[in-house]
Amino acid sequence: MRFTWMAALCLMLCPTLSRSATAGPYTIDDLLRLESYGQVLVEPGGQFAVVERRARFDSAPDFRYDWNVKRLVSKLLVIDLAGKAPARPLFAQDPKTGYWAGDFSPSGRRLSVFRFAENRLQLGVVELASGAVRWLDLVPDLPDAHPAPLWLDDDRLLVVTLADGGLPALFQNPVNAQRFAAAGWAKTARGQKPASTLLGSGRFLARGTSYRDRRVVELNLATGATRTRFQGDVLDLALSSDHRQLALLDKGGPVQPDPALAIDPAFEPRRQRLTILDLARGTPRQPCPGCDILPSLLHWSPTGAQLLFYARADGESWAQGQLYRFDARSDTISTPLPATLRAVPQIAGGSARFVPAGWAGDRPLVFAERSTDHRRDWYRIEGKTGARAITADFPTAPAELAAADTAHFYAGDVRGLWRGNWDGGLQRVADGPVRTVRPLLFDGHSLGTRRWINAIPARAMALLGTNDAAHVLVEDQTGRLQSDRIAHGGMMLAMTPSGGLLSYGEDDHGVGTLCWSERGTERVLDRINQHLSAVEPPKRVLLHSKAADGTTLNHWLLLPPRSDAPPRLIVVPYPGYPYGTTPPADSRPAMPTIMTHPQLLVGHGYAVLQPSIPLAPGPGDPLPTIVAEIAQAVDAAQASGLISRAKPLLVGHSYGGYTVLGTAALSDRFAGVVAANGIYDLTSVYGAMDPRIDYGDNGISLTIPIGWSEGGQGRMGVPPWAALARYAKNSPFYHVEDIRVPVLLVTSDLDYVPAAQAERMFLALYRLGKDAMLLRYKGESHSLISPANLRDYWAHVFAFLDASRNPLEDAGPQ
Repeated sequence: MRFTWMAALCLMLCPTLSRSATAGPYTIDDLLRLESYGQVLVEPGGQFAVVERRARFDSAPDFRYDWNVKRLVSKLLVIDLAGKAPARPLFAQDPKTGYWAGDFSPSGRRLSVFRFAENRLQLGVVELASGAVRWLDLVPDLPDAHPAPLWLDDDRLLVVTLADGGLPALFQNPVNAQRFAAAGWAKTARGQKPASTLLGSGRFLARGTSYRDRRVVELNLATGATRTRFQGDVLDLALSSDHRQLALLDKGGPVQPDPALAIDPAFEPRRQRLTILDLARGTPRQPCPGCDILPSLLHWSPTGAQLLFYARADGESWAQGQLYRFDARSDTISTPLPATLRAVPQIAGGSARFVPAGWAGDRPLVFAERSTDHRRDWYRIEGKTGARAITADFPTAPAELAAADTAHFYAGDVRGLWRGNWDGGLQRVADGPVRTVRPLLFDGHSLGTRRWINAIPARAMALLGTNDAAHVLVEDQTGRLQSDRIAHGGMMLAMTPSGGLLSYGEDDHGVGTLCWSERGTERVLDRINQHLSAVEPPKRVLLHSKAADGTTLNHWLLLPPRSDAPPRLIVVPYPGYPYGTTPPADSRPAMPTIMTHPQLLVGHGYAVLQPSIPLAPGPGDPLPTIVAEIAQAVDAAQASGLISRAKPLLVGHSYGGYTVLGTAALSDRFAGVVAANGIYDLTSVYGAMDPRIDYGDNGISLTIPIGWSEGGQGRMGVPPWAALARYAKNSPFYHVEDIRVPVLLVTSDLDYVPAAQAERMFLALYRLGKDAMLLRYKGESHSLISPANLRDYWAHVFAFLDASRNPLEDAGPQ
């Protein structure tokens, strides 16, 4: 899964900094000094914005927590959007403690906040006017779907707490392996207690389960009183618009997968049960007993008390599930879609399954497929059994709606932004391709997966035009669209009720600027990564080739800004991400692409090719197709005349690691390969457990051990015993005899891709007497986090690549 930052502000908005006269190449020091932002929140009145500003990455006091290390360097700033004062600290904050925001109280007077230090998470409430903060005597959890507490009013809030006093999974999982091993070794050394764990399947399915005790606690800030409202393994909670009903998802027993169905990366290892709690009476109800509820759809209507959710019966697949509507006033449940339509479960972010749905006033909206011709559209439910396709006039229905309310909806496509009325009228309100109708999220996990991947706003915001000539439309609280320019590469962050816009962009050097604009007024609020002003950006060249089906593929070539001779080429592939006419976001200077950063390689004097490699949607033989697409991209790069004719090198991480090692085995066009944290034997990775996961608590996760191979990037479609030849054909391990170039393999002991993948590959190369090195790291997961380890890794990578500079064999097709 990749998460992207977007780039580049120009002078038309938020002026950039002057450049150093001694600009130099991008280095590991530049990468480790990167600053970033987290959430950007606007209080309900629209006057103040709260920004999570994260200091340089290498300043973290502790690097145990994988990517969550960024939260340890986070501080909270407040900005008065109505004034001209610069951003200031929201309250006094300890330099060695990380702080981030929860959510505003209904009036905006208060904000829930978190702080993390010395392996302890705390929840607090800050008064926005005075900056006074009160830290609460609770042990908060951070549920994935909705991590922030819910405000009942300005004095009362609902908090999910951990009865065991430990850390939320977000922080606990990265250190589980060390914790489990140390505790187990200690037990064995003392010889008094067994150091064993037990898991079960079939009639033993429930064996070994031991779930954490979570509680939903109501806290009254005025009196200090607390009250436990619910007890269970809470996954998500949502409050009705009248604040009288609370919907809760809690995890039930383990799920046994169906042997006849392929497993995908979104497999849910435990059932999810729905409870509706009447907060006034304190009475719980289960509106759908025996139903397994899909996460990421727990939406209350903005008026009344109706809840949308998607569920299947125990033992069914998610495709067999149904959309349900529960009315808390009448205590009734119904299935609003007619029989000719079915909701469409999808997967976002690599492993989050959801059904796109929401509300237009008191009418449900759902993305559904028509049984007669399989066309997919957004539908508005009309009455008890009717449904109208509101996007029927679009050639292809947009995947998401920009906004919807009781009067109209907005949707965008390549032609422009459209406003539709519920009586059937559709009007184009702006020309030009719509690039996005969603704000840029620097850290979607802070917002929660439900609001991150499956929310339809009540007011619209849209970014239109090309990267070089873009503008934004923001709907204000009166329903009027406010239009404004946005800088080259700028991205929307948040809007105010009056139609103001907070945006972010980076210049070509990587200096980031946070801006506010409204009706032509522009203001710079903050800047990050000003050290990158001294970095000279690479030259970028857009190349093209034809895919097997005749479509045009875009490839991006990055070149050193200055070179005495055509530079040696390094190919950095990652299949499944076809590029457009905008440079790949992960090649931006401020993007923490720590294992394969193209600008680090360019800064060392190489040219870098990022090829578009589309993947077929279903099972097949991905590896030969990937290799053929890379060859076409290399042909285009060679034909440009901008690079050396020497054989290129290959560098890849994760799925890219799989790709480069497989390419080195199936093609002799390359001179060397760096493969980091990849899967090389699809048969042996099948069923390998993640060392960081407590399977007794979380359930038996199949995302990587099985889902990756069957329904994910592995594209096998079936288990290995059903297609052993296909697994072998697409595994670099079984082509080891054909690898004739030097190989540097990199792995980590806490990676969910087992270190044994690289170790077995190395020993096979060792057995054959081939040129290979194995670089292993302790205490690291899928990507390196420790600054010392990153420096060491890049030193090894550059030494390996530089040792391959001399061969000058022709790189033409072979």
